[in-house]
Amino acid sequence: MPFENLLLSSCLLPGQTYFKESKASVKVEPLAGETILFFNIDDQSNPGCKLRQFFWGIEKGQKMCDLMVFYAKDSKRVICFVELKDNIGDLGHATEQVINTYNTFKVHLKKSYTAKAFIYACAGSLPYEHEEYQRELLKAFGKNNFDFNNRSNDALGDLLRGNPPQIGGGKRKNKK
Repeated sequence: MPFENLLLSSCLLPGQTYFKESKASVKVEPLAGETILFFNIDDQSNPGCKLRQFFWGIEKGQKMCDLMVFYAKDSKRVICFVELKDNIGDLGHATEQVINTYNTFKVHLKKSYTAKAFIYACAGSLPYEHEEYQRELLKAFGKNNFDFNNRSNDALGDLLRGNPPQIGGGKRKNKK
């Protein structure tokens, strides 16, 4: 399914830059000159979206993230794969979901964009101990192209715009 078909499907959330699933939510406040599109691609929460069927047909058990967010400003194009969790303890599952969705998606779209991943959990501490998942995300998306947190600020917006992840007012680089 080309990206154009996603724009015309029920996956697109027109005019929305906020998404909530269970207790977790993300929001991006668009700045001047930015285009931000949210796509609710998980058919568990959006039965009208048929992206899972397009990707995997009737095959069961494939992991898929909740959202794809398209970001554009000037010549910059970003597609961000987003997973929301109630607890950061689900980081391993979330990592698998964003990587699996991206790996399947990129087969259907030429690489004229920057791929990123964002995992948000509304509870739990930041998972410094989860270096294995950081390495997996680094390998799939590259340095400074992923973030996971449980802050309620504009962390997703910062990631889309290319601003380094922030923790407690200090800069944190994605660990290798």
